[in-house]
Amino acid sequence: MSQKIVEVKNLKVKIGKKTILDDVQIQFQKGDSVVIAGRNGSGKSTFLRCLAQVVLPDRGEIVFSEGIAKEKVGFISDQLSLFENFTVKKGIDFHMTAFEIKDFDYTLINELKLNLNQKIKNLSAGERTLYHLSLLLAQKPEILLVDEIIHTIDPYLREKFVEAVIDLMDRCQTTVIMVNHTFSEIEKIPERVLVMDKGQFILDERCEDLGKKIKRIESDVEIPEEIPCIFKRESPFFKEYFVYPFEEELRKKFSYEYKDLHLNDIVKAFVGGQYVKERID
Repeated sequence: MSQKIVEVKNLKVKIGKKTILDDVQIQFQKGDSVVIAGRNGSGKSTFLRCLAQVVLPDRGEIVFSEGIAKEKVGFISDQLSLFENFTVKKGIDFHMTAFEIKDFDYTLINELKLNLNQKIKNLSAGERTLYHLSLLLAQKPEILLVDEIIHTIDPYLREKFVEAVIDLMDRCQTTVIMVNHTFSEIEKIPERVLVMDKGQFILDERCEDLGKKIKRIESDVEIPEEIPCIFKRESPFFKEYFVYPFEEELRKKFSYEYKDLHLNDIVKAFVGGQYVKERID
């Protein structure tokens, strides 16, 4: 039986006169692995910062399950904020003292072959990300929030990051919520996909279900309006139609080839559809 770990109720955030999050309501369960997608400015990072309790909403509330202390919520931002002039070792010692951590796992530090006397400000972006993750892992977080950080690091360190997150999920049943623009490198992680637009979630699906409910059709002529199309992409030679929600009855009624999609293409279709819709409106 699933166990609710956090519930978001009627969340609203405004900056000046602009509404960033608009009456957001959603729940996450213990062990959830979630990716949040959407175009730039849709509210993804602000939502994650609200969960991390670094942005206070104008209205609504975020309710964590009993026993989830603030130190059990880990947050890695695309704007890493670490003690720049600390050495790697001093940063670890400070973190252990601040969070009353008795044992620190040096696995990631050793795999990266980091010099413990090196200053944090001299680490590469990828090294800083893995270093920050190693600090958070020491807290044994119940919830890990990752904000658009994967694309800044090289493929080798990206793989190390993904492996460490998957290991954390397996060992601790940690709830992982990630904001990301590209998905090919993290496709092993999410089991649930959220798409945000204009401060609201317009899609909330399990990956397994989503793969069955969205298909692609190639055709050199327009498809019938009865087929629900969320996004159309054209080239000089053919048109691509992204169908959602797809139902098996469509195969019987319309003799197209309905092709499966990878997560990356699925998200592109939803995000692209929102751009097109705004232009039409």
